[in-house]
Amino acid sequence: MNLGSVLTGAVQGFLMTGNPIGAGVGAVAGALGGSTTGGTSTALSAAGNSALATGENAYLAANEQLQLQQLAFQYSEQQQADSFDNVTSEKSEIMRESNELRNVAMEQRKADNEITKEFIKSIA
Repeated sequence: MNLGSVLTGAVQGFLMTGNPIGAGVGAVAGALGGSTTGGTSTALSAAGNSALATGENAYLAANEQLQLQQLAFQYSEQQQADSFDNVTSEKSEIMRESNELRNVAMEQRKADNEITKEFIKSIA
């Protein structure tokens, strides 16, 4: 005995007669020999498949939306990382230039000290 056949037979009996007695007869017929006709069973299967396909499509659409949000987030994160890298590179370049200018100034002071020493020797 198949519960699906019983339910299908009951639904079919009710739809054909419009009363509970027809539903009971259809349920008994479904229990004894399966569905009396394939039409109702096929229609219910088609409706079930249609509902399943609709559910799958909704799930896939929601999943695609989440993937698009993830891509947008990753793009935004990459832009932020690139911006940080650019600022860090610029800061490093400014520090390198400052160090170079400091070294040049130090060399100039050393040269000035040597000139001052020579000048003092020439006066004395």
